[in-house]
Amino acid sequence: MSVHEREVYVDGLKVHYWEAGEGNPRTLLLIHGGMGDAKLHWEAALPILGETFHVLAPDLPGFSTSEVLPVARTDVLLHWLKSFIDVHEREQVVPVGNAFGALLARLFAAANPKYVPAVILINGGGVPDLPPFFKWVERIPFINKLVFSQFGKMGTSPDALNRLIHIKPILTEEFYAQSKASAPAFSQLIKMLVGSGVPAEQTPRVPTLVLWGVEDSFTAPGDRDAIKASIPGATITEIADCGHMPQLEAPDVFAWQVTTFLDKLSRPPSATTSGPKMLRKLSG
Repeated sequence: MSVHEREVYVDGLKVHYWEAGEGNPRTLLLIHGGMGDAKLHWEAALPILGETFHVLAPDLPGFSTSEVLPVARTDVLLHWLKSFIDVHEREQVVPVGNAFGALLARLFAAANPKYVPAVILINGGGVPDLPPFFKWVERIPFINKLVFSQFGKMGTSPDALNRLIHIKPILTEEFYAQSKASAPAFSQLIKMLVGSGVPAEQTPRVPTLVLWGVEDSFTAPGDRDAIKASIPGATITEIADCGHMPQLEAPDVFAWQVTTFLDKLSRPPSATTSGPKMLRKLSG
């Protein structure tokens, strides 16, 4: 399956993105996290997903060659995602987000129920409860730049990446370099979230899959269950022998789970469930 690198203008801003599976009826919107751009997050899974779905994987504003937003607000970023979909004339998309991208996928699904038939959250998607200290820091120009840049550097450091990724051969010098290059943009995402907060509508009212690489030693163990508890009817599925980015560490299994979850939405449940043994469904 061919994967194409493209650019498009969204609300006057250049957006760099990857596309596969043009012509397939169902569309996935892949939303990357802060530790790297769309290519780093989705390159391994794009051609597999493209066999079944039309897949769009944009670089978020400030990542790769996508231009930054003129106003750094969470609601503006969500509107940017909606405008990106509109440019592609998609009536519905399934957001699939990893880490910070999972939070964006959740918020986008909550804000756009007419456009989102389902949502998939990968090792993330919890709504942060930010201490007042961060709000105070965000208001002081010099201090906020120093503090938030440190968050970006810490989140993309070799130590953090080693805790994130369980399949160590993925951690090449190129992987480290690409992650490090994303640190400034990641810092801006965190600053944006602190400064503008999270929209009031936070709960998707559509089928939700929480897909979790169980060897993730970076994310707090209780986050997974807290995310499920906060979304009525959400399903958790674990992937064994994977860390924070199962779409990289086990792309075939990841793609199988995405396809199985979405296929079940349009047909009656089967009496038996089959699939790769490393998948373990916890609850629905």
